[in-house]
Amino acid sequence: MQSILLGALFTVSLLVLVIPSSWAQEDQSITINTPKSNYGPGDTVNITGTVNGGTPGQLVAIQIKDPKGNLILIRTVQSDQNGNFALSFKVPTTASSGNLNITASSRVNGFVVTQSTAIATPVPEFPTSGLVLVAGISSLVLYGLLSNRGFGLRQGFGA
Repeated sequence: MQSILLGALFTVSLLVLVIPSSWAQEDQSITINTPKSNYGPGDTVNITGTVNGGTPGQLVAIQIKDPKGNLILIRTVQSDQNGNFALSFKVPTTASSGNLNITASSRVNGFVVTQSTAIATPVPEFPTSGLVLVAGISSLVLYGLLSNRGFGLRQGFGA
């Protein structure tokens, strides 16, 4: 009987310790927003967000990784009195097509809260651009050879 009572007391104690902390975590979150979902190389991305459940001046760590998972930016910003934060950065001109992954993290009341989002960087690719260039140059050369001017070729041959 005594072991059953101790087991019940232990279970109730455990629930009292666990439940309040899980309720507290529900009020702690972080949001990330960007005005658009697609950005090209050289575009400026304005990130805004909010830390919920924190205190004014909360520090927020922001990481941005390229489509290959390489870290391209890491910054720490401070939230205002309402928990809002902001950061602007330029998409690298060398960005490849894919998603830039944005992660924001903050420690709120002893818990680390993290949120991630992605923005697309659709880089136009021109697989036929070499063919277009060759065709354009070839047509100019052909025009020059067939025209009366000949790009000065006839003058060089005494014509």
